[in-house]
Amino acid sequence: MTNANKYTVTIIIPTLNEELFIEKCILSVLSQSFDTERMDVIIADGGSTDKTVEIVQNIAKEHTNVRLINNPKRFQSAAFNLGVSVSDSPFVIRMDAHATYDSHYVERCVNLLENHPEYGNVGGICEILPQNNSLIARANALLNHLKFGIGGADFRIGTKAQETDSVPFGAFRRIVIDRVGGMREDLRRGEDNEYNSRIRKAGYTVWFDPSIRSAYYARPSLSSSCKQMYANGISIGQLFYVDRKAIGLRHLVPLAFVLAIIGCALLACFTIYGLYLLCALLLTYALAALFADIDACRKNGWEFIFILPILFFCVHVSYGIGTIFGLFSRPRRTLTIG
Repeated sequence: MTNANKYTVTIIIPTLNEELFIEKCILSVLSQSFDTERMDVIIADGGSTDKTVEIVQNIAKEHTNVRLINNPKRFQSAAFNLGVSVSDSPFVIRMDAHATYDSHYVERCVNLLENHPEYGNVGGICEILPQNNSLIARANALLNHLKFGIGGADFRIGTKAQETDSVPFGAFRRIVIDRVGGMREDLRRGEDNEYNSRIRKAGYTVWFDPSIRSAYYARPSLSSSCKQMYANGISIGQLFYVDRKAIGLRHLVPLAFVLAIIGCALLACFTIYGLYLLCALLLTYALAALFADIDACRKNGWEFIFILPILFFCVHVSYGIGTIFGLFSRPRRTLTIG
């Protein structure tokens, strides 16, 4: 355990093959307005086979408050629980290695938690950036900012401080973690949705503040974006068995869309009216996608006019199919800390 008088904040960063991003991430943490000597920076690595570990070790040689620990269970929820168990500072911030953080990020999180004991988790805006300058990479980043894409959450489009259902990454008081327990390690994704729901059930508020800012790098290709959305969809399906209050209406729209397509297609095998319904459904979706596409291009550039509709359809269907498969893969309860 660390010295409680030395560290005020524990930063937990799960990693797995993040050689392209981990250095930028850690350097943004070490460039905070908050006194970095009061931060216990823990990188919990899940068995990286690239240069992630080497990069972290080199940084740790120059910064004694940066340490690397092994996360044998590999997943992010396990990394969080492990980081909490080997630290004892009163505040804990879970960060993502795929992101960088505004210089006032830690300071603003800690100030909110110190001044508002009713807050169980605080976070802010997460700006989505492209990994490179290719059209598809920039379109993937843009997709996250569009309501018709995957941008319905406050942390993507919110402009005012308010109570919310989820924030990216998360900053917590340890007393809250001690009360509600750790994250569920049987959830490979969506563990933050379940955790936020548990925090709200314990009587705390999840608070969004747009002055808390971070930047996350979107997937660089259509296939990687679809794979990510499919995995996210699986987590939503599994949450049906864990905590349905952790699921928002926006999470279920892709599922409803995919089920409607399947239902109409099956009906079309028996009656012409099923074909009419399928055509009407796809036409309605195409028109909605077209309007969203034109609005996005008008604000962000017309080079996205042809790629965005393809992205819309692919990520929505991937998410919906993932949700269906998630419903058939009920998670088994895994004990957490606390």
